[in-house]
Amino acid sequence: MSLLDVIEKVDTFPYDHIPEHYYHFLAHDGVCIGYMTKDMALMFDGEPEFSVDNGAKTVAMGSHLTTIEARNEVCSSIASRWRHLPQFSLSLDKGWRDELYTVYNPSSTPYMLVERAFSVLLGIVTYGVHINGYVPASKSKDGKLKMWIPRRSPTKSTFPGMLDNTVAGGLGYPYGINHTVTKECQEEAGLDAEFVKSHIKPTGVVSYMIQPHGPEHQVQPEVEYTFDLEFDDETSVVPHPEDGEAEYFSLMTLDELLPKVLAGEFKPNCGLIIVDFLIRHGLVGPETPGYAEIVSRCHRRFPFPTL
Repeated sequence: MSLLDVIEKVDTFPYDHIPEHYYHFLAHDGVCIGYMTKDMALMFDGEPEFSVDNGAKTVAMGSHLTTIEARNEVCSSIASRWRHLPQFSLSLDKGWRDELYTVYNPSSTPYMLVERAFSVLLGIVTYGVHINGYVPASKSKDGKLKMWIPRRSPTKSTFPGMLDNTVAGGLGYPYGINHTVTKECQEEAGLDAEFVKSHIKPTGVVSYMIQPHGPEHQVQPEVEYTFDLEFDDETSVVPHPEDGEAEYFSLMTLDELLPKVLAGEFKPNCGLIIVDFLIRHGLVGPETPGYAEIVSRCHRRFPFPTL
């Protein structure tokens, strides 16, 4: 697998057309806020607060749902009922988090709050933070840049046992981006808040539209805020499993790390985050085949309102 292949495993949704089995999910004002599959659209056909147009391939929230409170109540009720249906036993019931994600419309304006597991089925934009913990070459024992890489717990409901970024987590309501960074570093890697605040550096955003279960299934537009967390050395502060999300952490050189990325051993979007890190640090440059395509595909523009 090439570096471009790593990106193409994540940014899978076509650029030149919308596949015919997707419906536009419309806000009450007609703005498209996501793409859902035909199977999901048919589920909404029996819901009185929504209207489904199979000709236009739209699922529209009722025009009377003019407040965030009304929209929250309707979506919460539907998600709570549907999670007990057999067809949603894995995707919704097993994946239920009791965690809310914010949908925006217009951009930067909260429109409604949706259960995390339900958001995946609606095809709406979700947000997260990814932290690359690393020891720079100038501070490592052998003069080589190294990254702290966890292996996901074998009991994780998604991508069990795969490699991951040092710390990563969804941006749940009501937490802000910086608070989420500190919270996730403490919860997942046992890192002290003061250490994180004094060593963390925001490095940008990646965005992509992934179809994790294949082109016939749901699409997930995702925005990930990226951060670098530079460690002072290899031993004074060491991340360790704290909440059971990770099985263990390994400090890897790029020679150890890159073959695992190319072999698909990382959770797919975490492989993309690693590639973005390598580009930002000048470790992958213009001589790399597909370089321009790699960079542009890590920063996809969505046809939906965003944060």
